[in-house]
Amino acid sequence: MPLLALLLLVPLLAEITVFIVVGRWIGVLATLVLFVAVGVIGSLLLKRQGMRALREMQAALARGEPPAEPVAHAALLVLAALLLIFPGFLSDLMALPLLLPPVRRMLIRWLGVQAKRRGGFTVWPGGRGPGGPGPGGTVIDADYTEVKPEGGRDPSLPKIEDSRWGGPDDGDGRRPS
Repeated sequence: MPLLALLLLVPLLAEITVFIVVGRWIGVLATLVLFVAVGVIGSLLLKRQGMRALREMQAALARGEPPAEPVAHAALLVLAALLLIFPGFLSDLMALPLLLPPVRRMLIRWLGVQAKRRGGFTVWPGGRGPGGPGPGGTVIDADYTEVKPEGGRDPSLPKIEDSRWGGPDDGDGRRPS
């Protein structure tokens, strides 16, 4: 718990310190106006980028492409907007690079490399993957009971011969009677 308190307290104290320094440098009124203006800009950016991200995602899906890149750009822009809304000038300084498209592209590329190194991920267009339902495919939701063949380790489970799916057949697809 003390570590968590320290992790929360240090950035807060840093923001307060920078606020006081900026206030002494440009004046209290100018500092407050700048503080409010950056928050309003962050709010407008959040609203605008949220709608833009939704349109880009829909366009990518309409083209049959995975919407991963537009979603990643939108997520970073939303993060930048939230950092602008968050009170403090240090968080604003962290948001500024995220507003630049080349920085976002570089960060997305780096995050992709990190994800692949840690096990990776795969995005299948339209939610289809190997072995998954294709266009017009059927998904069957089913319950099952595990049936062990003769000599199985768990005698409490039913035997495969007791199942209607049965044991060995004659090669003609029918079970022997």
